[in-house]
Amino acid sequence: MKLMRKFVLPAAGAVAVAFLFAIASPRAVHAVVAALVQVTNTPTNAVPAVQAPAASQLYRGSCSVEINGDQFPRCSFPQVPTGQTLFVETVSVSAITSETPLITQLVDQNGDSVFVPMTNQGEGNFLGTVGVRASFLSGVTPVCLVQLSSAVRNGGLLACNVFGYLAPAQ
Repeated sequence: MKLMRKFVLPAAGAVAVAFLFAIASPRAVHAVVAALVQVTNTPTNAVPAVQAPAASQLYRGSCSVEINGDQFPRCSFPQVPTGQTLFVETVSVSAITSETPLITQLVDQNGDSVFVPMTNQGEGNFLGTVGVRASFLSGVTPVCLVQLSSAVRNGGLLACNVFGYLAPAQ
């Protein structure tokens, strides 16, 4: 009986206390963490949210032109619709030519431009893609322009693509 009182009862008590801790502590820890991480969305403390543009507002424009005897080939995209602003997020350019593109850019009538670095893929095939955040205002006609090292004599092709979205003009 003495042995039981000295060793077994304290061991059973320790097991019971550990069991109670195991049951009670996840709830307590969870409650403390939840209180620390609680986010309140009120007008004075608003949680910022970004909405993706509607599918009808997504924009993809393409233009292409044959390069023959020209050092400055260019092609134009459709004019930005009235009451809209075009936000371009990606510009992709492909040039198949015997001459090296020195400058490749997407420009508008105001002189604003997006430069596109080009890489030679071999056999006179140059490609360039750049992620940007550029805007073109209502009524503007974006133009894809390439300056070649010299005039192309044996033909080639310039193709440009822009991806982005339209939003109401402010």
